[in-house]
Amino acid sequence: MLEKLKERIFYSMLPGKMKSAIHPHDIFSFSQAGQPVYSNMTIKKATREGYKLSVFVYRSVRTIVQAGSGIPWIVSDKKGEEIKEHPFTRAWSHPNAEFSGQDNMEFIIAHLKLVGNSLIQPLMVNRQPKEFWMCMPDMIQPIPSKAPGKWLEGYQVTTSDGGVYTVPPEQFIHFTQFDPGNPYWGIGDLQAAARTIDTDNEAQDTQKIQLQNRNVPPGVFQFEDTLDDAQGKEAERRVREKFLQKSKRGEPWVLSGGYKWQSMSPTPQEMDYISSRLSNKRDIAAAFGIDPWWLGDREHSSFNNVQEAKKSLYEDTVIPLLDDVRSTLNLKIAPLYGDDIFITYDISNVPALRDDFGKKTDQAKSLWAMGVPFNQINDKLELGLEEFEGWDNSYLPWNLAPSGSSALSGEPEPVKMTKAINLNTEEKKSTHWKRIDTRRVAWWDIVQKRMLPLYEAEGKAVIKAVGSESAIKTAINSQSKEWLKTIKAVSAVIVEDFGEEIADDLGGKGINPTEKKWTFDPFSAAVQMWVTSHAGESVTSILSTNLEDVKSIISKGTASNLTNVQIAKELRQFYDDQSAWKAMRVARTETAQAAGYGQRESARQSGVVRKKLWISSRDERVRDEHASLDNGKGVPFNEPYDNGEMYVGEHSINCRCAEGYLTD
Repeated sequence: MLEKLKERIFYSMLPGKMKSAIHPHDIFSFSQAGQPVYSNMTIKKATREGYKLSVFVYRSVRTIVQAGSGIPWIVSDKKGEEIKEHPFTRAWSHPNAEFSGQDNMEFIIAHLKLVGNSLIQPLMVNRQPKEFWMCMPDMIQPIPSKAPGKWLEGYQVTTSDGGVYTVPPEQFIHFTQFDPGNPYWGIGDLQAAARTIDTDNEAQDTQKIQLQNRNVPPGVFQFEDTLDDAQGKEAERRVREKFLQKSKRGEPWVLSGGYKWQSMSPTPQEMDYISSRLSNKRDIAAAFGIDPWWLGDREHSSFNNVQEAKKSLYEDTVIPLLDDVRSTLNLKIAPLYGDDIFITYDISNVPALRDDFGKKTDQAKSLWAMGVPFNQINDKLELGLEEFEGWDNSYLPWNLAPSGSSALSGEPEPVKMTKAINLNTEEKKSTHWKRIDTRRVAWWDIVQKRMLPLYEAEGKAVIKAVGSESAIKTAINSQSKEWLKTIKAVSAVIVEDFGEEIADDLGGKGINPTEKKWTFDPFSAAVQMWVTSHAGESVTSILSTNLEDVKSIISKGTASNLTNVQIAKELRQFYDDQSAWKAMRVARTETAQAAGYGQRESARQSGVVRKKLWISSRDERVRDEHASLDNGKGVPFNEPYDNGEMYVGEHSINCRCAEGYLTD
């Protein structure tokens, strides 16, 4: 044996050209090339002696199967985005006419845990799998290849009638659990626990025998006189007939004179069989990678509640097992579809892991507040969220302004904080207005950067449609979906920002800065309804204005006898010159309206506001009609101001006023 090992080490150190003549099998496997590799644990034996005979094995396997078999499988592209209705997804979820996708996964998981090997046969149509059929590992053995550079000759298949034939390697998908001594065939959890399972089964048999014997410890009948063979056999017959039949168990023993019963205590080995069952239970649970909690052993469980146990089951057992299955599918199946895809599973809807996702979102908020870009947060915490525009930007924590933004450059000095309630002096009103206005200005550049690409995309679509008025209208309206999505997103985040700002003013925090009496809810039904309605109205207005601007340019060009090419050039110049200005105009209007609504909704949610104050801008640019609204008297909270607006900035374009509140 030592000489063989020396020889292998010598060959493994040979130069490249000489090593090419050595088959990989000769270096790290003790299996004989060209001969089938057989398992010493068959499915029949594992099922008969483990799964069916041991309640602990049955419960361990069923726990893992039930947790992992129902998790859906998906296909994503190289960017990580899910490909809906991919051929693999359809085939894997409906593998054949007899089994569902969950059925197949139950067999895969059970076979891996019991014997360490699971085989699926794909049925190919146009070189792509259309069906997947579960196979019994007992009937299939891999055959190591004799040829250099080739892993397998194929698989030896044994039929139910005893026939044997060989199929090529690609006939099966072979999932294995790692066996360091045999790279061709895996090892199951049951094999590692086999001795413990045998011991536990013997303990149960011992208990059963004792019950069959009335659960009475062994003993002897002692006779005063010596019995001959005939008398001894007769006495034994009478004892068995009278005391050992099931129908006689529990009856009192009536003995005639001349003999007595001498009881014998159980041996230490018998006592150990009985007491060791709890230890066996823990060992079997450990072999299958689950906590004893799942086998009913609460005393020796490391978890305090059901949620912890369920979470550990997925994190420590189910997910690593699915990772192995996923790796095999991506190695063997994914390349068959020709494109760059990735097969994976989706655990986002697993209830046991949802709390964990909630903890991740809390961590994400903390990292976001520190200025970490969202793409890094998504990768670090494995949130699985789809990429969105700007997710690689970092943001300042207090106003979500991109790092390096000039949004704050206009304020060389920090703004003094004054709460928005009971503003009874000019100084307080001025300070409060300045705080709100500075916060709005900080948003302008951010929102403009979101609006500018929309104008640029619209300009390209319009230029392509020159020559047909209906085509131009269609080109502009085709951008409505992107406009709607962007304005809804912008409005929602601004409402949340200003809502939280006013919430702090109105008692959102207690005496202790870390204690929250109430928090602003940016996801309330009222907020969602306003965001949706407001976005729809804004998009309609914006696109209508854009269409009129384009019609005006085309009309002027037509009046000047310009060709379509020349009109297209005029439109290109218009969008180049005006897009930034128009994007800023929209940004200022949207910011003012969302900020105004966010303040009002926060005041409404607080439940403490009785009146509201219109506070006009404290500079020379204030409008006369807005200055007249700033009378210091206020109006009831649920009534409009004299100009018909329910909150500051509701309908006014580029309004720079602010709103204050009275609590009594």
